[in-house]
Amino acid sequence: MRAGSLRPSLRLRPLAFTAFAMTTVLGAVALAFYLVNLSAEDVFLDRERDAAVAEGQILAEAFAVEGAPGLVKRMERRTRLAAPESHYALFDPAGRRIGGDLLAAPTPLPLGDWVKVSSRTRAGPITLNATAARLPDGSLLVVGRDAAGQRDFEARTADGLLIALAIVVTASLGVGLLLNALVIRRAEAVAGVAERIAAGDLGARAEVSERGDSFDRIGASLNRMLDRIEELLTGMRTVTDSLAHDLRTPLTRMRGAVEGALDPATSHDDCRAALDQVSQELERVLSVFAALIDIARAESGLSREMMQPLRLDELALDLASLFAPVLEDAGQTLEVRPMDPLAIDGHEQLLRQAVGNLLFNAARHAGSGATVTLEVLGGRQAAEIVVADDGPGIPDADRERVKDRFVRLDEARGGAGSGLGLSIVAAAAKLHGGELRLEDNRPGLRAVLTLGRGDAGPAPGPARSADAR
Repeated sequence: MRAGSLRPSLRLRPLAFTAFAMTTVLGAVALAFYLVNLSAEDVFLDRERDAAVAEGQILAEAFAVEGAPGLVKRMERRTRLAAPESHYALFDPAGRRIGGDLLAAPTPLPLGDWVKVSSRTRAGPITLNATAARLPDGSLLVVGRDAAGQRDFEARTADGLLIALAIVVTASLGVGLLLNALVIRRAEAVAGVAERIAAGDLGARAEVSERGDSFDRIGASLNRMLDRIEELLTGMRTVTDSLAHDLRTPLTRMRGAVEGALDPATSHDDCRAALDQVSQELERVLSVFAALIDIARAESGLSREMMQPLRLDELALDLASLFAPVLEDAGQTLEVRPMDPLAIDGHEQLLRQAVGNLLFNAARHAGSGATVTLEVLGGRQAAEIVVADDGPGIPDADRERVKDRFVRLDEARGGAGSGLGLSIVAAAAKLHGGELRLEDNRPGLRAVLTLGRGDAGPAPGPARSADAR
């Protein structure tokens, strides 16, 4: 499909939306008043009918007591004192007027009913709703109400509708403009943060209040995204700077070894020694790049596709058997605490590398004569692999810093190691929904690798235990 044939997407324009909302509200209010007016008009007419019927019964009872002359006097008095829309008449059996303000018998005759009829008064022809009844002597009693009361009711209702519409228009306009201003201000604040980020200000953050409305949730999500982006960019900058610094030395050494080997005066044995040195330096560079790739895959979640159920206790025991000789060569003792069967969803290769790094760090830094302990602790939601020693430990101020890439507490950059060991452990913990904690073992260091259990259930099979010394 061509780009020009795509239908334009719906866009939110605050002013247009406010106008549309106000028009909709006004239409709804007008419709509501119209329906209410119809209902009220029906109620009004029903009450007029009931009042006229009741009045006709009273006049009929008065005729039975006072006769026609008394009834005429009552009607004349009611005509003078009642509302202008009230009309009365008494006609003899021949249809001649006896009394009242109606000069002619209504047509059609509304006997026993409440219908619209036509008649005549001194002011001229008139249309009214009326009811009529035959009296015992055959005369006709008529009680009616013209449309004046209904017109007055409709006029007052219309006035009320106009007043209500004016109030609704004013309130809707004020609320709409205020809401429009608030929405624009909050949207512009978010757009301003995005523009500052685009301009290179990675420290810009959206303002988030404690109200927790939709814009606050958008701002909080944006801030979390920006924190993550800043973290990744800072990490990339740190990696780039540290990598350039750390690779300068081995590359310089390789260049010197290659130049020496190319010298015609260099002996065969010196050439082989130079090549051995180049091979060692290349191995170190490749190991750094491999570690960085492992960290990047773990932190980005790309390694999650290799997660599968595994026995954490068996993994720890296998690593204990593998590193026991290393620790023994360092003059240390490895103690493996009893472990219960424990299954998790994990990345086996990365976990082996992480636990191996913890054991290797203990062998390297705990010192001769130290005791290193390895244990696996299981909970309902998380598991822990703990490697502890009673060596010199790490100062409190450095425990978080050493988890960063290329950080080595010995400032001699030319020493062995790349400073990525604990970074790999921290990345493995993050991939598994946990964290790496470095705690004081009093004395020594206690490294706790926390791992989420995932969906793995209890591990089958008997527990294994080992005590490597």
